[in-house]
Amino acid sequence: GTAPQVVGEPIGARLRRWRPFLIATAALAVVALATSLMQPRTSEIPYAIDNPGGNGTQALAQLLRDEGLRVRTAGSVPEAVAAGPGATVAVVNIGLLTDDQRAALARSGADITVVGALYQNFDGLTAVAVPQGASATGVLAPRCRDDDAVAAEALEGSRGSVSVDEGAGAVGCFPVDGDRFAYATAPLSGGGRLRVVADADLVTNDALARAGHAALAIRALGHHEQLLWLDASQLSPLSVWNTPALPPWMPPLMLQLGLVVLVAALARGRRFGRFAREDLPVLVRATETTRGRGRMYQRAADRRRAAQALRSGTALRNLADRKSVV
Repeated sequence: GTAPQVVGEPIGARLRRWRPFLIATAALAVVALATSLMQPRTSEIPYAIDNPGGNGTQALAQLLRDEGLRVRTAGSVPEAVAAGPGATVAVVNIGLLTDDQRAALARSGADITVVGALYQNFDGLTAVAVPQGASATGVLAPRCRDDDAVAAEALEGSRGSVSVDEGAGAVGCFPVDGDRFAYATAPLSGGGRLRVVADADLVTNDALARAGHAALAIRALGHHEQLLWLDASQLSPLSVWNTPALPPWMPPLMLQLGLVVLVAALARGRRFGRFAREDLPVLVRATETTRGRGRMYQRAADRRRAAQALRSGTALRNLADRKSVV
């Protein structure tokens, strides 16, 4: 006959033994997903559309959404360029972009609204709006024919200004000092329109309700149904973790699942230890063999094999008893 063999634990028994762990893991994943989806995402980044603080622009983003716009953050320049005609790209800290990146935005066909021009570099974007350092603290009137500026009626000063070339189709509004303006528009090479709000603080949560700040911001950013908010100071190279196609809750969920698997491996993994030499005696007591095999059955939780061994042993003993009686 075939010698008895020790077999592994059936898959069904393994699943039953691991059932509590699997249920706990699934519950943890559901809780993490629900928490990530339900918790409002906020930040403390200046001028960010998810920043509810005084230096954020969450109020402006909400006003634009109330007007029917789709407002979202752009994580890279290629993502903003891909929006193309029919979209507005609001750019903060535009001076941190390279000339090639600004030129790509200008050629994209999208409207570009620069939020904050003080100490910023416009090279590559347009040659008709040049940042200036002049500022004004008094109330400024439009004094131009731009519809957006006229609708705003007034600004409570401006920290910074731009100069324009009217011969190239640029329009300056809210004059600060002579030929320097707090707001300007100019055509772009790709067919879109450049709009410059020289003072980024005018559109923050603290200042949005003053004078005509809200009216100017909504009109300057609301010419299309899609608005992408691009902060050049927050750009990072695209990877598998920050690609726009990846849901924001996926990285933390994958991290938590990885930690769960690691803890389970450490807790349930088999530890073999180092190799060790051992000289076994020639004669081994039967009780030691029996106990060793019993411990092996117990550790493997192989109840079927253990029961079969018990039945076989009982049958052999009964057979031996009958023979001795005969």
